[in-house]
Amino acid sequence: MTQSLAVWPEAAPSIVAPIEEHEQLRDVVRHLLDRDADHQAVRHAADSARGWSDDLWLRLNKELDVGSMIVPEERGGAGFGLRDLAVVLEEAGAALLPEPVLESSVLTALTFSLADDTEAVREMLAAVAAGDLVGTVALSAAVRVVDGRATGTLARVVAGADIDLVVFGGEDGVFVVRRTDPGVETRRLEVLDTTRRQADVVLSGAEVLRVVGAERAEQVLARVRRAATVAVAAEHVGIIRHQLDAVVEYVGQREQFGRPIGSFQAIKHRLADGLVDLQRARSAVVYAAALYDENPDAALAAEVAGAVATDAVIRTVHEAVQLHGGIGFTWEHPAHFYVRRALGDEGIFGSAREHRTRIADLAGI
Repeated sequence: MTQSLAVWPEAAPSIVAPIEEHEQLRDVVRHLLDRDADHQAVRHAADSARGWSDDLWLRLNKELDVGSMIVPEERGGAGFGLRDLAVVLEEAGAALLPEPVLESSVLTALTFSLADDTEAVREMLAAVAAGDLVGTVALSAAVRVVDGRATGTLARVVAGADIDLVVFGGEDGVFVVRRTDPGVETRRLEVLDTTRRQADVVLSGAEVLRVVGAERAEQVLARVRRAATVAVAAEHVGIIRHQLDAVVEYVGQREQFGRPIGSFQAIKHRLADGLVDLQRARSAVVYAAALYDENPDAALAAEVAGAVATDAVIRTVHEAVQLHGGIGFTWEHPAHFYVRRALGDEGIFGSAREHRTRIADLAGI
């Protein structure tokens, strides 16, 4: 027990205290998404050639500056932390946005912010922060880089066939390649979640730019992966909240035996369990995001947030299908799109079991 407690990071309780500005930010983001990203708009955007709405992507970057939020002020950004951005990610998850907020505005912008400060990096970071270039980060890479040219496959890259830049880690650094350059081939994959497309990116002697040297590459990649875990968990909190709200509304209207089914004790218990899941997941995410801002090398809280939120979102989306009754089992119902996102994210970012395995390793269990 002593060994397990020793690895848990110490932090002041105030880091998870409510922040008034966050609620103001939430209201602004939710107003924009309620107006421009209802379920039908999301389905239409996901089915488009690009895979997202260029108009909404422009608004997210020009009106909310989502691409510059995580970029430090000394690098020309807004200088917000992951906890601030988690508010945006929660609303993005609730709306099931196909726009590359996670891939580009969080992970790519963060990687360039941590990269070596060269003129080429500064130019790409400025373009990503403005939303003019869209990037993604390959979390799994089997690539060999020799004399600035890469050969190998970046597997299951989110938005890999639709973006401008792909960032990946190699044996001696972190690199970036342009999707449209010679020697780069993308192969779209058939996926469960159409709002989060994937592709294999095959490199055949493609010219790449090293943005992080070998001496810092491992640390930078670990920080980006840790941020990805917390960011996805924040999206899952939004999904849990949205689906719980949808179920509460439905069971308050659907009647059986002359009264709303939400008045039955069995339904109330299931809804109460859903609320507990929401609060547990949100607390874990807020703590992990706040701690990341203080110490991005602290891994345990991020893995706990990943485990708690993944478990909670899987339970919630399945409950949403069940509690919507017969209509919830039709593929056309919105609830199924949330099931697909939750299950798809497991495959890309890891299951709750994988997060718990890493927790055990960190705790020395």
